[in-house]
Amino acid sequence: MNACAIKPVMPFVTRRQLERTPATEDNRKMVEFMDSHNFSFDIDAKTKTLKCTVTEK
Repeated sequence: MNACAIKPVMPFVTRRQLERTPATEDNRKMVEFMDSHNFSFDIDAKTKTLKCTVTEK
């Protein structure tokens, strides 16, 4: 089984108005890291172990 993590491109839908909060420095660094790297996940069906591979774009 393989999986891929990508940022959503569709808008988030809610019934209530969302409050905007300023992004922290940690949040900005995390998003910068996710934008500059590719993530790949593989779960071995027999051993049920997860292998995550992170490579630079």
